[in-house]
Amino acid sequence: MAALVSAFTLSSCLGDEGYESYPAYERMVTVSSGATRLYADHGEILLPKNTVSGLDKVERAIVAFNVLPAELNGVELEAGKTYDVELDANYCYSIPTSKVINLNNNPVAVDSLTNSQEPVLQVDGLYVKNGYLTATISYGCRQYSPVYLNLAYDSETDVNLETNTITFTLYYDNKRLISNTQIKYPYSFRLPVDAYYKFMDASTINVVFRYMVGNSQYREAKTTMDKEDFFISSF
Repeated sequence: MAALVSAFTLSSCLGDEGYESYPAYERMVTVSSGATRLYADHGEILLPKNTVSGLDKVERAIVAFNVLPAELNGVELEAGKTYDVELDANYCYSIPTSKVINLNNNPVAVDSLTNSQEPVLQVDGLYVKNGYLTATISYGCRQYSPVYLNLAYDSETDVNLETNTITFTLYYDNKRLISNTQIKYPYSFRLPVDAYYKFMDASTINVVFRYMVGNSQYREAKTTMDKEDFFISSF
């Protein structure tokens, strides 16, 4: 049996600073330009004025920060605007990230994913922004054992141009180990750029997220995305 395409580990980008009061803001972001520009899912562009170890090595992250100058903290940030920020390394965490797999041209992945499929507990908070589909996924696992979470679609059968719909399926594998703990954490999947060109005449796209909940039974989470969300806002 072929190996699964990607494995996720939960890792943080914690610094050495001591823990103090929580910063004024928290955002999920797409990391760009060596972590010198962060594109928040709320729509703001953040320019960090300090460095957080490891942030430049990830694609997606949860960051907590204060706005500079300090007197601006507490105001409502506006989408589309750029802000100088100071990140708090004690509260910055990477989001497990991988690219969406196209099963149409990857028979090895078809075999690995479909033959190793296990159910998850729940999927919440589905949305698409800045080039990534993000959802909070709850699942059971064996503590300290690796798990495999992949998102896949077939570029021929999972794209419906009549309804402007694209369907993705989540594949979860815990190597069939008996679970002794539960995880609930956001995961992000980089959208397939080739799918963008299939929707050239659409302004919005319906997104269906399929996931197994047990005994080959599936549920669906749904959202609507802007076509431009295939890319970060600087594209």
